[in-house]
Amino acid sequence: MSAPQGRPPGAVGGATERAATGGRTSALRERIAVQSSDGEPMIDPGGGKTADVGARWRSSALPLALLFLALATVFLFGGVRGYFYQEGDHDYITQNHMTVAMNLSPEHGFLGFYRLTLDGDGNRTYEPYNRFPVLGHVLIKLATLPFPDDLSARLSAARMLMLAFFAAAATTAYLALCGLVRNRWAALAATLLAFSSYYALYYNDMVTTEGVVGLFGMMLVFHGMAVYATEGRFGQLLAKTCVALLLDWHVYALLLPFVVLGLAVALRRRDGEAVRRHVVLGVVAVGFGTLVLAANFTREYVALGGEVAVAELPSVESMIWRTGFFKTKREREITWPTLAEQQLGRIGIAWVPYAAIHFGGVL
Repeated sequence: MSAPQGRPPGAVGGATERAATGGRTSALRERIAVQSSDGEPMIDPGGGKTADVGARWRSSALPLALLFLALATVFLFGGVRGYFYQEGDHDYITQNHMTVAMNLSPEHGFLGFYRLTLDGDGNRTYEPYNRFPVLGHVLIKLATLPFPDDLSARLSAARMLMLAFFAAAATTAYLALCGLVRNRWAALAATLLAFSSYYALYYNDMVTTEGVVGLFGMMLVFHGMAVYATEGRFGQLLAKTCVALLLDWHVYALLLPFVVLGLAVALRRRDGEAVRRHVVLGVVAVGFGTLVLAANFTREYVALGGEVAVAELPSVESMIWRTGFFKTKREREITWPTLAEQQLGRIGIAWVPYAAIHFGGVL
């Protein structure tokens, strides 16, 4: 049979061959369009030699392995400075919080205190340290239970717990950044830079609920914010907020701007659902924190015999004193200009890696 008029011989077969080639090209494009876990184009495993090397580099597991290696050195060399008589307030604060944790017991209604005085009639006078959530001290207590008669071992166990919180905070920060910047190497660089600062490495093994325990709480909420921003999962942010508030109050420094600024943006965009979620987050954060604090004050009120006005509870008086706005019984008062100058200096130091200060004589 001859070819159609005006069409050269073999034209029909050529069209079939071109169609087949086009089909193979489309299939290749579909394989290339497969998305990696970081959202970067990546060749399908069966696709051959045209893999996106850049995407593989950004999604490599090597950054996480390097982070774990860096954190392992913190555990290996964390005790180089010795366990007693640290410079600055390291040793003093460690002693206070170890004492508070050791004193937690049903006998005292799980009240946090660092001194108990008995008079001639056997009446107890407590000096509470009870203004922070109790969970951090409970965990310190649990870590030291296997060593009831060995003070050095108890202190070592408590410091290992602090380093574990430090490692967990760094890992959580890295995972949050991976979700935000979509580049694991950039996330690793930012995490190592932040967690190698002077204050991070000086306080990482100090036994306190105000240090790395609170830092982990903040990074946990930061991770929740990152997941909410990238995946829209709101429930996990609420859960992480409550867990963080069981550890420390410093997470409010992260929650306040997130709620206020997020609410302002949502109102400007007239996004009713976003407005509702930010309001709910603020209410949950304030409400849950209030319940935790009320439980602390109740234990303190009962331990002191129920004969002290709430405003005169030592923990309440301590919190009022720290605002710097009211006169208290303390001789020294906080002045905001002096405090602001100190905090600005500390923020500046926090940007400098520990090695530059400790070995390089920067400050």
